[in-house]
Amino acid sequence: MKINPSFSSIIHSYRQSALSKRSTSRRLVAWVEDHRLRTGPAKAIVFILPTRGCSWALSRSGGCSICGYLYDNPQKPDFSEMLSDFSSKLSSLIDPSLSYSIKLFTSGSILDSLEVPNHVLISILHELQPYSSNIKELVLESRPSYVTEEKLTLLRDHFDISKVEIAIGLESANNAILRDSINKGFFWEDFEHATKRVFSFGAKIKAYLLFKPPFVSEFDSMLDVFNSVRQVVSLGVDTVSINAINIQRDTYLSSLFDKNLYRPPFLWSLVHICRELSTLYPNLRIICDPVAGGKKRGAHNCGSCDSTIIQALKDFTLSQDPNILQDLPTCSCKLEWKSYLFHSKLNNNDFFSLSF
Repeated sequence: MKINPSFSSIIHSYRQSALSKRSTSRRLVAWVEDHRLRTGPAKAIVFILPTRGCSWALSRSGGCSICGYLYDNPQKPDFSEMLSDFSSKLSSLIDPSLSYSIKLFTSGSILDSLEVPNHVLISILHELQPYSSNIKELVLESRPSYVTEEKLTLLRDHFDISKVEIAIGLESANNAILRDSINKGFFWEDFEHATKRVFSFGAKIKAYLLFKPPFVSEFDSMLDVFNSVRQVVSLGVDTVSINAINIQRDTYLSSLFDKNLYRPPFLWSLVHICRELSTLYPNLRIICDPVAGGKKRGAHNCGSCDSTIIQALKDFTLSQDPNILQDLPTCSCKLEWKSYLFHSKLNNNDFFSLSF
């Protein structure tokens, strides 16, 4: 069974109390940011498409224990308005002299027809065609269940499939963590099947890995990231995004945080993970840009060194040069981090003794 019914029911109760607060409408949001292509630094244009939101989060299973992105989605999406906004934003933001990654995010799965009907997705792909020479990468987020031959065929028929990267929020290769910590609703095997299907069409995969989900100690989560990377690399995946937890409103995790039962991860842990992974897998593209980094609800150290560490992680992501992470300024909180890890290691069986 891919969900823990008791845990799922608790998450659903938190979700239901917050869903009615969503606005009925929302406009498309877009911006330009620095990005690392497989070939080197470039720019990315990020689009947040105002769809109905993640079907898994809207289901009776309640969605993921850590995710509150759904609350930013409108209850009544307007696709005509969205397509008009997309066209105008794209033409105003793109520079014909530069190379880009185009990231199409919905706070859910863009390949889910309930979020983005096929005709809307085709219209978006057609809008991108005039800029095909500038677009080196098209990133589409989706759960594995929507990565079907039908959807991949649609993408291949309307865009250069070799430029398409399907980004899947695997979070962990550990099925126990997926079920009892995140309530992900799928297992490693589902990611594996989706990856093989994507590769058979000539597209690429990016795996999102979650650092420090609830009930998993910082030490155990570091081990889990290394193990998960080993497994995704064995499939031929060449890009991973290490996503440190940030506390999002009206989620199960936020209730733990409010009760002082959860601390977001240390930035020092991310430095260690990125540095070690880049040594173990020199051909792996590693992305690490912590959301809400340096803030109380995001990955943080003591406050004094946070901005320096966050900048180093961004510079590493853009350059893929691990030397950037070698000689960082020392800070007294590094000893606190090491002590925290040591105590996490001593109690590293906590997750597997949980009952709901």
